[in-house]
Amino acid sequence: METSTKIKIAAVIAIIAGPFLTYNGHQEKERLARLEKEGVTVDGIIEGGEWKKGKNSNYQFDVSYTPQNGAPVKKTFKVTSNYFSAHASDTAVTDPMAKVRYLPSAIQDSAILVGGSTDFTAGFTLGIGAFVGGLLTMGIMYAGKW
Repeated sequence: METSTKIKIAAVIAIIAGPFLTYNGHQEKERLARLEKEGVTVDGIIEGGEWKKGKNSNYQFDVSYTPQNGAPVKKTFKVTSNYFSAHASDTAVTDPMAKVRYLPSAIQDSAILVGGSTDFTAGFTLGIGAFVGGLLTMGIMYAGKW
């Protein structure tokens, strides 16, 4: 496959994927803003964790928490490497205390670890960039009859 065809395919993918990334990033921003405004924070206990080191590092904790006026909940949270390092060593949890923030209307689905949960708000900016970059690339290629 020649280079110009590869570039065109990448540009089309960026044009198609850009709006999806933007939408998902926007939804995540809205969710986090709602959590900040309406969320309830409770204490949680880190019961365990898992980490994969390497090219695609992945850190997560299993946390139990009890919502106000509710039954205990156990949830697995993806966390940042810094948060993981602050609460665990390579072999065990060193600091089991965590703060969990959730929306009363969606206790388990909306929950995050305060200061540690990963989010995808960057998708908003990446999506816009991918879309615009794809459009510009296609425009330049067709203007120059590449």
